[in-house]
Amino acid sequence: QQSTAHFTIAMANRWTTAAAVVVIGFCLIASIYDLPSAQPSSEKQSPQLRRSLSLSWSNHDNRPAVNPVLRNHIKPLTAEPNPDKETVLFWHIPKSGGTTLKSIYKCMRQTLAVRVGADPRYGHQNDKELIAFEPGRTGALFVNVDTLTPSGILRAEKLGLVPSGLADMIVTTNGLNFAIEHLYDNTHRGRVLALFRHPVDRLISYFYYTQVATWERSYHPQWKDMDIQYWAENLNRDNNQMVKTLAGRGKDDVVTEADLSIAVRTIKLRFIVGLMNEMEESVHRFNVFMGIDESEESIRVCMDQYFGHGVKKENSNSHPKVQEGSTAWQVLARDNAFDIRLYESIVQQFDEQKEIISSYAKSMAVRNGLE
Repeated sequence: QQSTAHFTIAMANRWTTAAAVVVIGFCLIASIYDLPSAQPSSEKQSPQLRRSLSLSWSNHDNRPAVNPVLRNHIKPLTAEPNPDKETVLFWHIPKSGGTTLKSIYKCMRQTLAVRVGADPRYGHQNDKELIAFEPGRTGALFVNVDTLTPSGILRAEKLGLVPSGLADMIVTTNGLNFAIEHLYDNTHRGRVLALFRHPVDRLISYFYYTQVATWERSYHPQWKDMDIQYWAENLNRDNNQMVKTLAGRGKDDVVTEADLSIAVRTIKLRFIVGLMNEMEESVHRFNVFMGIDESEESIRVCMDQYFGHGVKKENSNSHPKVQEGSTAWQVLARDNAFDIRLYESIVQQFDEQKEIISSYAKSMAVRNGLE
């Protein structure tokens, strides 16, 4: 009997060890392949912790490989699009072609959720229910919410913007993490689209644009007669903002290699990337995830209107050229070295995403043809 007991205990220990090996192995595989179970649900985090990703990532040794808010609330690129059940969010990075993109989708009569919907001029800022309306006779449709400000995002969350399916595209700018965290959840996961531009070119454009853009909240008339080198060396605070946003860092935080790693992996696994200098191709790809049929006459008209010969970009602003290699250019490149490396990775991702998105487009065309 004693030997039998020893045998039983030994077998139990072996089974316990085997089970532990299986669990540990699964966790390692999950961490490598970005399985959802490898990352704790954001619902288990305290509100204060979820509100500040930088706090949750204060220990670099335990930093996740992907921004956890996007990981939990945004579908991976490897998941086939289902436009009827997914709401896309467009991350509008200033001076990267976003204004033109919004105009294209307004032309296509897509319903947008952006600041216009809650503009007091139209009287819908205090509505208790979601509606889509056309301000004036513009032909554009907007949901009655503001998705650019924290208070507006919280109001949109309370009204159930994403579950309603009313918006074809949600637009946000500075509050990417906040918007995704509050508008989407584990049962209503969406997609993220973005247009990217070389960081130095973007900042040069921003410097000159904000000198004359009286209609923008970022209007800086005091910069009008300023030398761009002086601005770059002394006043520009918009450095490495893409990496900071994706890694959950604050505007004035110092960026690290770990932050860049998170940003690169998050873009690779969760973004449909577009490039400002490849706008037409980018829109074709975005259309796949939005379920837009480019064979329709009205859609073709809009594509021709914006991509025909000699068409001027929306919100474009002519300005002096800053030569690459000049002191001003070099200062901006030095201060945005991490964003430049991220951009170079994004350009590579743009090329690599072509094949899988083309396969999605063909698959959707076949399904639509059978219907």
